[in-house]
Amino acid sequence: MASTSNLSEDSSEKQSMPQDTHEKGKRKHVDDGHSDPTDKKKPNLEETGESAQPNSFQQFSEKSFRMMQQMGYKIGTGLGKTGQGRVDLIETSSQKGRSGLGMKLNELETAADQWDASIENLQIPEIVTWLQNASADMEDPGITREQLDAWVKEGPRKLTIDDEHKYCDSNILHHILESKSVFDNLGADDMRKARSKSNPFELIKSNIFINRAAVKMANMDAMFDFMFTKPVDRKSIPLVKDDDLFYFADVCAGPGGFSEYVLWRKKWRAKGFGFTLRGGNDFRLDDFSAGAPETFDPYYGPKDDGNVFDPVNIEGFTDYVMKQTESGVHLMMADGGFSVEGQENVQEILSKQLYLCQMIVALAIVRTDGHFVVKLFDLFTPFSAGLIYLVYKCFRQISICKPNSSRPANSERYLVCKWKLPNTDQIQRHLEDINRQMFTRNRTDKTDTLELVPEEVLREDTAFFEYLCNSNNTIGRNQITALLKIAAFCKNRDLAETCQLEMKQKCLKLWQLPDTIRKFSNKGDPDKYVEKFYKEWEGLKNELCHPEKMLIPELKACFRSTHDWYFVPIGNLENNGKNIRMILLGKGGKEVYQYDGKQNSWSPLKDIAIELPPGTIIYAEIVRELQGEGKSQITINTLHIIDGLVLGEEDIRMLPLTQRIVRCTQFAKALNKPLKGASNDCNNRTATIQIRAKKLYRFYEMESFFNSLETYKLKSGDAKLGYCVRNPIDANRIYIPYGLLFLREIKPDYLKLVSKSTNKFYYHCSSTRASFYPHEFKNFELQTMATFEQTFLTRQLWSWKTLPQVQPEYDGERFPEYVYRVDFKPLLPPIN
Repeated sequence: MASTSNLSEDSSEKQSMPQDTHEKGKRKHVDDGHSDPTDKKKPNLEETGESAQPNSFQQFSEKSFRMMQQMGYKIGTGLGKTGQGRVDLIETSSQKGRSGLGMKLNELETAADQWDASIENLQIPEIVTWLQNASADMEDPGITREQLDAWVKEGPRKLTIDDEHKYCDSNILHHILESKSVFDNLGADDMRKARSKSNPFELIKSNIFINRAAVKMANMDAMFDFMFTKPVDRKSIPLVKDDDLFYFADVCAGPGGFSEYVLWRKKWRAKGFGFTLRGGNDFRLDDFSAGAPETFDPYYGPKDDGNVFDPVNIEGFTDYVMKQTESGVHLMMADGGFSVEGQENVQEILSKQLYLCQMIVALAIVRTDGHFVVKLFDLFTPFSAGLIYLVYKCFRQISICKPNSSRPANSERYLVCKWKLPNTDQIQRHLEDINRQMFTRNRTDKTDTLELVPEEVLREDTAFFEYLCNSNNTIGRNQITALLKIAAFCKNRDLAETCQLEMKQKCLKLWQLPDTIRKFSNKGDPDKYVEKFYKEWEGLKNELCHPEKMLIPELKACFRSTHDWYFVPIGNLENNGKNIRMILLGKGGKEVYQYDGKQNSWSPLKDIAIELPPGTIIYAEIVRELQGEGKSQITINTLHIIDGLVLGEEDIRMLPLTQRIVRCTQFAKALNKPLKGASNDCNNRTATIQIRAKKLYRFYEMESFFNSLETYKLKSGDAKLGYCVRNPIDANRIYIPYGLLFLREIKPDYLKLVSKSTNKFYYHCSSTRASFYPHEFKNFELQTMATFEQTFLTRQLWSWKTLPQVQPEYDGERFPEYVYRVDFKPLLPPIN
């Protein structure tokens, strides 16, 4: 049989394909059905003055013929000084692969002669056919557990596929297997060269991504009207709200091409969960060059091996995802495959449990109305047909497709499932039970699960049965054509596909991909790096070196209108060691710099590891959060975002403060990951710390803020007021506030006031002394709301250095330079 390296799509992903050897703009001659494709340009014998010679000598090219003439060769004589050498032409070697020189590949020759170029049908874009679930309006698969259990059929393990033609044309199945076998004795190198030259879409390669899988996802995303990265409901309303994250999962998908494409398309607004085998096929996030991986979170299950067959890992991954997404992911992608070298024709049988487990995970973590796409191979066996049927009953519609970016000669295809139904638990639990049985069976066990749904049930659903058969037959015919084409290109090495460049340009435009190659950016020093994505920095950096203003007891002078202000609790009184409050620059990964106002330059952040997407500038502090109480209490350094300028090259500087905080909260949520293993050790310098955004409080919410603080016992035995951080993915934590940082929402030359006559907000301009209601501005937010730098430059810090400062009713001895909680009472609304 053809080796995996010859025919399998997966193995080709792990090695770079040879570059096209044609010069740009040049194409070799290809047989058009009217000329001999092996014909060369022959020397004009009349011009040389020689008479016509036997046909064999006419196979010389003109250039080689002239070279021989220059060396004294005359037609009709032998080579050598006295013409004593061989007169007849030595035949060109026709050896293929590792076969002996005398071996004839008759099957290859026969297959090559069967190829008909007129049969090949290239469609750009591909035709999409959907199978509608007629019972989807019931929002239930409509199958009972009793039916599911009764449908299962077990029997002797089967390792042949040549008789599995219940769901396809028997002739097509036979011809597919026969066409694959043609390459049994052909060398891998010959096969790869012929495959590359014959595939019209080969020049697309991996484009800007880590591998070709990413391009396949881009192809299918465009093919299905970008339903994967821009999901909408049945009324065409976006499923992902503007202030929410796009959640996706990538299962059995190392090194991560699918995820890199999604992250490239969605940037930091996509949060991904990865699950794949550890080892040689693991995710290679450091090799991502297009999509930044900081918001991608690989997880390997409770057993930490990424084995998707293991029920414990499936359950662990499900819990991990659901805790962080509440209702599941918008999209799950699965790209599982493994080497079947020497057993290509039974790849479907060997992959049956992989099919099953990927679909179990999808039913467990995809949210209602979410989507699922999974790579499959042949779909001829009753097991595969029944599994597809059960998944079809869990979604509103499905499509089986073969994208152009998937090499046409292999068995690969994709099942696309659209709009998951809400009540699919019954089928999910049933499939989980099937997998437990398969997982616990010994590999030498002769018993196997052969059917999930009886043939008669599938035939009764006429639409499904015909759809599956038509899909198998259509993909099968195209595969046969492609295999015969490869055989022809193996036989005749002078053949070349002339439309590869045209196909590449058309597809990249259709898929909305750049026509360029993969490259890693040269980040350079921080100042030059910032200039590339944020030209405003040069004009801002001098202003951003100013320290915080310390709040003074004359509060009415500081807060002319309390409606202008918000505040956040801070966890550091002074910049000291790891616990600092500063402007941070993220260049991608752990390459993070802090802005040194005194030196007016960036310096690397040391002693602590933070991961930020490239093109990020934020104002933040590192806080010592505490988990537990007393002697068991541990300290966990955490990054708290206070405000933001640029998030992953998204400029938010001009947004109002409240909207900037919403963006920062969303940004932190995408970056934040549960602590794993050694990361719980706060002394582990290589561990990446967690990230969260500060909660913003209105000025008049000060008393409710203080009332929310609780007394906690520290490891030292002291009791202090702590601020509780609710944590959905880890245990709740606290930190000890050391003050409040007040942030201005309104521009410094405006005051936000309440009209006594209308009880509505209006804005008073200090410079012009004019007042306006919001609807009287041409651009209300732009004219009245403070930009990042205006908020930053006017920030004021109320530091707590003594306990009486925060006591609600303190009337004892006071330090004149300190501000006390009781000082705010005249500015706050009365407590009811």
